Amino acid sequence: MKKRIALYICCVMILNLACACSSKTESTTKKTKKTKVSKATTEATDVIDDTDDTDVPDDTVAPKKAPKDTTQATTTALAKQVSVQLNDTQQINWVEVKDPYGYTSIKVPDTWQVEFILTDLIGYGLIAHDTTCPDRIFVFKLLASPFLKSKAAHDFWSKNAYGDYMGGTNDFVKNPYLTSPTTEGFFTECAPDYLTMPNFSKIAVLEENNAIFGDLLEGTCTSPNGNPITGVFGGSVWNTIDYPMNGIDCGWYSVSNVLVMAAPEEDYTNWIPVMTEMFNSIYFSEQFMQDRNREWAQIIGTSQYLSKMADQMGDMIMDTWNKSMETYDILSQMRSDSTLGRERVVDNETGEIYYAPNGFSGEYDGTRYSPLSENDPRYRDPVVGTLTYD
Repeated sequence: MKKRIALYICCVMILNLACACSSKTESTTKKTKKTKVSKATTEATDVIDDTDDTDVPDDTVAPKKAPKDTTQATTTALAKQVSVQLNDTQQINWVEVKDPYGYTSIKVPDTWQVEFILTDLIGYGLIAHDTTCPDRIFVFKLLASPFLKSKAAHDFWSKNAYGDYMGGTNDFVKNPYLTSPTTEGFFTECAPDYLTMPNFSKIAVLEENNAIFGDLLEGTCTSPNGNPITGVFGGSVWNTIDYPMNGIDCGWYSVSNVLVMAAPEEDYTNWIPVMTEMFNSIYFSEQFMQDRNREWAQIIGTSQYLSKMADQMGDMIMDTWNKSMETYDILSQMRSDSTLGRERVVDNETGEIYYAPNGFSGEYDGTRYSPLSENDPRYRDPVVGTLTYD
């Protein structure tokens, strides 16, 4: 009996032990399945983040790859490259243009057109303009004449049939009269009709009583195309003759060495040095001076001086302009920049000045380019080119 009881107890213990093992195995199996699900989810995530689709055995834990570093790619995408477009004044191809008779020549940029005024050698002159921007104008004339001294004198010449002289082309009647015999007076009163440049306004006197140009002025006017321009103006006014008639002085004034170097306000400072080089290059042949001497010996000294001293005269014009009243030029260039949606920056490595789009200095985080401060005298320096972001 005791043996049966002992055997029963052993069977029960063996049965309990087997159940316990079975339960443990099932629990373990469930945990394993759960782990596999988690692993599969991880692998799916890795496939999304990484293009590597190498198969991993189920019983191997796949190493999770580190996320890609996108900082460099983002920096590259946001980085902006600065490019430079040079101004046309930095890429000039100079050509020599001669008049049809071989008397004179001048060197100009190849985009400029030159017209020689050779109706007579006394009043020789030339007019040049940039075909890409006709408001860039250069005028030089050895003598402009005659300009009667009053409206009364002009009326007298007109009423006494002088207006019909030479088929109605009599300059005494055709030309405007001049009541203020000064350089400023000439450009104010006579330039509207004689040069087709109205609305002259003086900005500053660059030099008084210049031996060649009278008063050398900086001023503004309207171009023959109807647009505002800024320039250097010169012309020496002198009393040619007094000619009293019926209580009226019917004599006239003449203006020697009429000079205009003008451009739109926004690129005026860039083109003054170029037009000065043009003036420096004017050449008068010996034949021209001999023929002109025969027409008017009194004036030949002026043309000889111009031919031999052109370089010095050009340097004088630039030196005088550089010493002129800076405030107006700085303010006008700042105003132009604002109107045209641009600012000026300096290349800290070369010292050259560039245009840049508004807001450039706020976006640019480099050290090479810096914006010009307000009233910086370098606003009067020529601009080399334009900076842009690619």
